[in-house]
Amino acid sequence: MLEKIFTANIDTILISKAIAIIAVGILTAYLLKHAIRKILDKVILKKLFKKSINTYETSKTLVNVITEILQWTLIAIMVNYSLVLLNFNFLASTFSFIVKEIPKISIFTAIIVSGIIISKIISEKIKKSSTRNKEEISLIIEIVVSAAFILSALEYIGIRATAILELFKVILYILAAIIIIIIIRPNTFKK
Repeated sequence: MLEKIFTANIDTILISKAIAIIAVGILTAYLLKHAIRKILDKVILKKLFKKSINTYETSKTLVNVITEILQWTLIAIMVNYSLVLLNFNFLASTFSFIVKEIPKISIFTAIIVSGIIISKIISEKIKKSSTRNKEEISLIIEIVVSAAFILSALEYIGIRATAILELFKVILYILAAIIIIIIIRPNTFKK
């Protein structure tokens, strides 16, 4: 009889620990997400992109996506730890795989985010210049730079994008030829 009471208390304690770990994990992840958003918004984004509203909005959206990923990563780690604590190993291997791949996913996301931000910055600089057709050139540069970063991110996580890379090269050659034709003979495409 005493063993049953003692065993029930141990199970109750383990379940309570698991629930507490998940609750603390959710609370910590939520607070960390909002703290990082506030710090990045006030310290970096507003100072770095104060002249360019479009780049600021894009960067803020990307920061929101990254902080959401961070929040759910922390929650997944805490849920995994709680399941292992309760000896639920049928989901532990899945969560362990997800947790193991988090660095790759984070770097993949960081490459894409940095590419989008860099392309926006370059695009804004071109739009501020006194170049003819600056809107079209900035759009083309933004697409090309973003695509290059996306292809790099796909290669990083192991997706062989050789066919897409070759297509990308062909598109770059065509764009270069069009730009050269426009520079050499500006009246070629005018009616």
